[in-house]
Amino acid sequence: MKKLRIALLTFIILINGVFAAGCWNYKEIDKLSIVAGVAVDKGIDYNFQVTAEVVDISTGRDSKITSKTITAEGKTMFDAARNMISLFGKRLYWGHAKVIILSKEIAGEGVTRVIDWYNRDSETRDSVHILVSREESAKEILEQGAPEDIKSFTLDEIIRNEVSLSKAPAIDILTFDIESKTKGISEIVPAVHLKKSDGEFIPELIGTAIIKNDKLAGFLNGEETKDLIFIRNKVKGGVLNEEIKANGKTSFYSLEIFKNKTKVTPAADGKNIEINLNIDTTVAIDEIYGIKNFSDEKELMKMEESAENTLRARIESLIKKMQLEYDADIFGFGEKLRENKVKAWNSVSNNWDETFKYLKVNVKTRMHIKNSALLSKTLKEGD
Repeated sequence: MKKLRIALLTFIILINGVFAAGCWNYKEIDKLSIVAGVAVDKGIDYNFQVTAEVVDISTGRDSKITSKTITAEGKTMFDAARNMISLFGKRLYWGHAKVIILSKEIAGEGVTRVIDWYNRDSETRDSVHILVSREESAKEILEQGAPEDIKSFTLDEIIRNEVSLSKAPAIDILTFDIESKTKGISEIVPAVHLKKSDGEFIPELIGTAIIKNDKLAGFLNGEETKDLIFIRNKVKGGVLNEEIKANGKTSFYSLEIFKNKTKVTPAADGKNIEINLNIDTTVAIDEIYGIKNFSDEKELMKMEESAENTLRARIESLIKKMQLEYDADIFGFGEKLRENKVKAWNSVSNNWDETFKYLKVNVKTRMHIKNSALLSKTLKEGD
């Protein structure tokens, strides 16, 4: 019996060694081209015009990495991707793609139909960042600039570093899918455009595309986006600019955000539903321009109060804008209501857009100045 067990174990080890050796899905690298990013526009003859930014690795003594773009059309995203093979001669590998950029026209017709292929294909990943181009097309974001710059990788790096500015959200396919299937919240996507710098056009990530019922409804600018990120409790950094007027003179100062906590609490009394929004922010004085001396505790308290009022006014303005112009709950107030007040949510869930339009939101802001700067007043000549 013991010999039989040993023989059986030896057989299993040999079989595993045969079938597990090597990579089952190994592909020759010289037969593949790595896709860094994708731009999707409306096709001329078909539904989609897809542009892939491909990483081109030259071999030899002076080897270097550059990028090139390939554009093909198709009835579907997958059809367009396959049509690229006949143009390029190599099969494209999509596993390392970092961004997918949609044109305004494509986003206006529906976002989900574009990313559906990404959710189903075995090579593509749901960690790809979604962007909406504010230019005439999406592909020009990938076509501008020097060939040595891989624009998709640059955009990916910008998105990851955006945390220090809070002027654009970071939304990947997985996050978009979750929000699109969650009742009580409308989706958002970061916006990208081209900015001229040193004679060249480079991609800049700033602002937000508002997605309602899966379609592009409009845009928020960078400052409005910062307020949105405050409400969504996603602020990790950034700067608040403030001014104080006294005796006919104005002092300007910048506050660096160290920490923020936003609490959204729904309240329901019968058919009366309200949202209590409490924002607690810790900042530091980063720059002062003017005649004010903020070393005095009373002046610091005035600064805190001024910053609180400014932030509250901005938050309230953005909420009103979304209620009056878009009827789109990009803040997730409905989701919070569903989580905390199920009975109240069930009574309005079928008509949440209309309820959101007239929803009362009570905003409270609290600013704590942690004066980490070495100076609390403006330097004067001779100091």
